[in-house]
Amino acid sequence: MDIVQVGIDHHAAPISVRERVAITGDRLPSVLAGLKAEPWLSEVLVVSTCNRTEVYAVSTAPDAGALLLGAVRRFVPGAPDESEGFYVRREGQDAAFHLFRVATGLESAILGETEIQGQVKEAHRAALEVKSAGTILDRLASTALKAGKRARTDTPLCRGAVSHGQAAYEVTRQVFGGLKHRTVLVVGAGEMATRAATAIAALPGGRFLVANRTKEPAEHLAALLPGATVTDLADVPARLAEAHVAIFAGGHDALSRAQCEAAAAKRRDPLLVLDYGVPRCVDPTVVGIPGVFLYDLEAMEKILAKSLASRREALPAAEAILEEEFEGFCGWLRTRRVVPAIRTLQSWAEEIRRSELEHLPADAPEAMRAAVDEMTRRIVDRILRRPTARVREGAELGDPAMPTSDHLRNVFGLLEEGGVAPASLPVARTANAPPMPPPPRETP
Repeated sequence: MDIVQVGIDHHAAPISVRERVAITGDRLPSVLAGLKAEPWLSEVLVVSTCNRTEVYAVSTAPDAGALLLGAVRRFVPGAPDESEGFYVRREGQDAAFHLFRVATGLESAILGETEIQGQVKEAHRAALEVKSAGTILDRLASTALKAGKRARTDTPLCRGAVSHGQAAYEVTRQVFGGLKHRTVLVVGAGEMATRAATAIAALPGGRFLVANRTKEPAEHLAALLPGATVTDLADVPARLAEAHVAIFAGGHDALSRAQCEAAAAKRRDPLLVLDYGVPRCVDPTVVGIPGVFLYDLEAMEKILAKSLASRREALPAAEAILEEEFEGFCGWLRTRRVVPAIRTLQSWAEEIRRSELEHLPADAPEAMRAAVDEMTRRIVDRILRRPTARVREGAELGDPAMPTSDHLRNVFGLLEEGGVAPASLPVARTANAPPMPPPPRETP
């Protein structure tokens, strides 16, 4: 069994292509079921987000990558032709390790973003729900999610702001700690104002006031914020006196130093002013007013650059965690490949044991039969325990100096799966086979 992956992501395809192959919502279960019905694969999992649609499969087919790409194009209407160059195909360890990088946010448009962790978890849950993911993909997704969680917890990979909204959140949290019993004034209702306000709203307990030139956008933004009300633009200078955080992102004439001084004179708490305007919405000289903290767009972008630099510095430590967890997964996968030989050996030994038990006298008491049965079972178990453990250990470690499943089959003359005997040794004798001739006696 091998793992293969076919996908389209933001590295190779524009959004106009990615949106054509998105597999979300009600479509996902039917696509998973359709792919699982393909006779050449045994397991399948789909990760589909705004930045990627990737299909992972387990198959024994030598051309599984090409087969998977063909199946994806059949089951996903609008999928581009292979000749357009948007698809990425991976096989074996490359395919498996790629899911580790995806789940950790190393393949995301924003390095270390956390949303992908939940998206991979949801993809894993959906595949388990329709039984398209079996033992291998279940273990792969679980270990990838574990590795991603470790990388985020043990390194600064996802710390700090990486969007203008998150920058607003970080600054607010650093200045006030939280928003309980505090007021946020939002001037403007466009995209930037919405991002900043909704990010800050993640701090609980705040009260929001929204002002904009036109009422409808202000009402729409207020509906997204807890306990928000709409106020008139003319009231902004007066409302500034009661606000703790003021977000300016268009929709109002520039805030003057005099207006800010008047507001600061009526308050004891600090006033945090976030200016997202280009050109600026707030007179830059307000930074000289005691108790007023001003962050303009340039200052926000310096915070973002510092956070992204910190995340890039965390890459080696995060990748080391992924390598460690991935090696554990690969070791587990290698042990699975020796299981058929171990089971064949155990079945062969059990067949011999049961055959020999038939030679007990017909009138042997039941207690004796039970005792001999238990004793021979223990003997067989103890004899096989060490060689099978060594084979498992060698497979897990990938140590070529240790015995392999091929060694087991050759030493014991076991049949391969499908009833084919190894070429190097005959099949081992069973209890019903004629006895082997004794070795020739040496002549003095």
